Amino acid sequence: MWLERVSGSLAAAIVAALSTTPVHAIWPIPASYQEGKISVEIKRSDFMIKSNVTSSSVINAAIERYQYLIEHEYFESPYDYDETTLKTSGMIYALEVDVQSAQDVFDLETDESYTLDVPIEGKAVISAKSPFGAVRGLETFSQLLTANTGRKIIKNAPVKIVDAPKFSHRGILLDTSRNFYHIDAILRTLDAMAYNKLNVLHWHIVDAFSWPIESKVHPELTEKGAYSQDMRYSYEDVKKIINYAKNRAIRVMPEFDLPGHSYVVGQAHPEIMSCLNKQPNWDKFAAEPPSGQLNIADPRAVSFAFDILSEYSRLFIDLGFHLGGGSLNLECWKEDPTIELYVRDHPGESVESLVVGWYSQMHSKLGDMGKIPFAWEETVLNFNFTAKNTTIMQAWVGEESVGKIVDKGYRVIASPWNRYYLDCGHGS
Repeated sequence: MWLERVSGSLAAAIVAALSTTPVHAIWPIPASYQEGKISVEIKRSDFMIKSNVTSSSVINAAIERYQYLIEHEYFESPYDYDETTLKTSGMIYALEVDVQSAQDVFDLETDESYTLDVPIEGKAVISAKSPFGAVRGLETFSQLLTANTGRKIIKNAPVKIVDAPKFSHRGILLDTSRNFYHIDAILRTLDAMAYNKLNVLHWHIVDAFSWPIESKVHPELTEKGAYSQDMRYSYEDVKKIINYAKNRAIRVMPEFDLPGHSYVVGQAHPEIMSCLNKQPNWDKFAAEPPSGQLNIADPRAVSFAFDILSEYSRLFIDLGFHLGGGSLNLECWKEDPTIELYVRDHPGESVESLVVGWYSQMHSKLGDMGKIPFAWEETVLNFNFTAKNTTIMQAWVGEESVGKIVDKGYRVIASPWNRYYLDCGHGS
């Protein structure tokens, strides 16, 4: 699992923010926060959350979810202690959610801002431009609540919060190829993301090790590439995850990392592969075993990749689609006899130019399907490839890559491995 963000040291920012900002239990720390000195009680017997928008499935699901959380969830201390009853001087009877637009389309341009006003008496109000901003406001309201002697109270009223995210992409990458995650674990991860106001599940769904997602176009991929019958995601599983995420203001962006990381494809289609499972010197052909990359000079490999893009761009509704394109091993192709022959018969061609040609075809195909391509940094930093300026690049090799990508005119997601990879202890 990797964290994705767009700048700086997350740990340093957290420490600095927590040490200088007097915000009670709200995370992430809001852009603007004002508070008073009075504790108010939530009238739990008939407290209701209501919205001026009733046609939004996102709003309706969020109201139902947070109504339950407010009524039933509380922190249970592991220690026995005599709880002091806090004096309250006001009562909150309702929470009104005022949303300007009921449009449920969520993308990089969606406005997630909100304001939250909690008075000393009466009703609290969330105001947002979109249903997704309202979801963020509901999460903040729930974080203001604390349990006290059987009651739910809000300290330091009146409270006024004006908040908006600093970054439009706040993601976590989940790799389900190396390690299969049951759908329930993915849903729990989405819950945790919602509590932290993260908004993108970057689903690195396949890799060299397994192909766990159902394919209706190439069913042999899952039949031969899943770890087991029980370690598969059906179309219905994927749709459930996407809908569950959307109701929590989270986009699900798939990644199909081709032409590298493709050993598993070779289990079903060895005829379109290069350097498939080379032993014992696998490290000459891959960053990690088993080796195997699609044969970029073989039209059948291009056709296969087009099939994958066409099928899964329909299943995944998000505009973003990650093409991967990183960690390519050129020796794999330079020692492939079919590629050697192709380069010899086509003056001016080389392995490097074939890589650029592959990128060009995949990016064009994805654009034709109305998607926004995402890709790893090597695509534009290691090869002479110019993607459309709508393409979003992702930097992982190092922090210095971020500036280089920006200088080329692209938007960039910063996820340098040394700061954001959650694989501590790997190799030790």
